[in-house]
Amino acid sequence: MAHHLPDLIIPKIHFVTEYLITINVNGPATRFWSFTLAKRHQLRQCLMLSNKNDYNICTEITLLKTIQYSSLPIPVQRLLTENDINQNIFDECKTIYYKNVMMMRQSVFVERLVDVEEEPCFVSILYFLKIQNIWKAIVEHLQVIGFNETLWAYEIEFCKTLDLLDLDQLLHILPHGLDIYYVQGSAYVNFYLV
Repeated sequence: MAHHLPDLIIPKIHFVTEYLITINVNGPATRFWSFTLAKRHQLRQCLMLSNKNDYNICTEITLLKTIQYSSLPIPVQRLLTENDINQNIFDECKTIYYKNVMMMRQSVFVERLVDVEEEPCFVSILYFLKIQNIWKAIVEHLQVIGFNETLWAYEIEFCKTLDLLDLDQLLHILPHGLDIYYVQGSAYVNFYLV
């Protein structure tokens, strides 16, 4: 896929396809190492196991802020009203670590599989909101148009249909997020298993 989209490659594909060249040109890739992150995670696990703390290692929130109900877009306000949520102030975050999976806004997850061919139903995350002390995702459903064998990706379009999902529902089928690629005016989701 890298040779089809040389200007639109996301960093993880770029590192995989050209990691050897980067090491040969620049030496060891010390800027890409994550020793401090791994060490911090190991310290948290030790703290949790030794002290039997209530610290939830599975859920870590980054970039937390509060948001008013009136500042949310009208379709989101309608969705909250339809679900009988009468809260005026919400906690919102852009990234959340849940069950060792990093979930971000604008990432795509597989909600369920349909039909005999097990075609995936994709959702794109718009917001993470803390509703009645439980983190929920406001998602937009994506319509699958077809499968492109050249790119080995599903062509999708945005439906503008919103839904409110638990975080567990997003991880039920595929426990990691996917990316949307734009090729010649069409949106694609590369569905692969790790």
